[in-house]
Amino acid sequence: MNSIRVAELLQALDEFREKLVEHRKLWGGSLSQPMPSFPVRNVDELEKQSQWLTRRLGALRPYMERFDAEWLMRHPATGSVWDSLDAAAGLSSTSQIKGPSIRAVVEKLNIIAGRLETLDQDDLVPADRAMPLKSGLPPDRIMAAYLSQLHPYIAKGCTKLFADEHYAQAVKAVFQYLREASELTLDGAALAQQAFSLKAPILAFSDLSDDTKKNEQLGFMEMLAAYAKGVRNPLTHTHGKLEEAQKAFEYLCMASLFCRRIDDASPKGCTG
Repeated sequence: MNSIRVAELLQALDEFREKLVEHRKLWGGSLSQPMPSFPVRNVDELEKQSQWLTRRLGALRPYMERFDAEWLMRHPATGSVWDSLDAAAGLSSTSQIKGPSIRAVVEKLNIIAGRLETLDQDDLVPADRAMPLKSGLPPDRIMAAYLSQLHPYIAKGCTKLFADEHYAQAVKAVFQYLREASELTLDGAALAQQAFSLKAPILAFSDLSDDTKKNEQLGFMEMLAAYAKGVRNPLTHTHGKLEEAQKAFEYLCMASLFCRRIDDASPKGCTG
């Protein structure tokens, strides 16, 4: 398996945990007495259980390690180190190792299950820990779900426009927000250039006392001015409705960031 849906992984891990608990009960009742080390009864059934567990472990281990990378255990008296997953599923370990291993693995699987329950059940979990979790939802549902996480002005003013496919209007809302913050009546690039001017700024991120601070101010002004020019007709030359929606959504993410940066800027007392 290269990837698996969260819901399917949760079900598989629950099944593995339940089978492991069954294995622990049969294994514990099959040990020799008075010094138990290995089972002396139910050997055939234990081997069948162990075979199922080890095979499933081979498939599920990458996902277990994705959520918990530490499965080694150490004996406090001898200092011996072993892999708790291998010991729990296999039959080659003594009771002094296998028993604690099963308990530890069951506890960890419960924790992993709890984490999985908090995720979107349609998301995809790659086996490779270096790869991020991927949403299994269609792009339009992902975009709609994330709109509420944008800057409040963008989220409140643009969500309905976006849903109604008025994409071009939605992406320009940042300039209305800048007009309200700066009390200027300009629009687009001219608005950005005057609001964040180096000589007489309406808004500024600092006192502009050195080149580093001036560069921050100038860089933001130029990005916002370029954004103004670039969104005049942002949805031209697209190749379908979903592509239009995705481009508009990405413009909205940019607008959200611009609004947050506008919030970071302080009024300088100059109005126009």
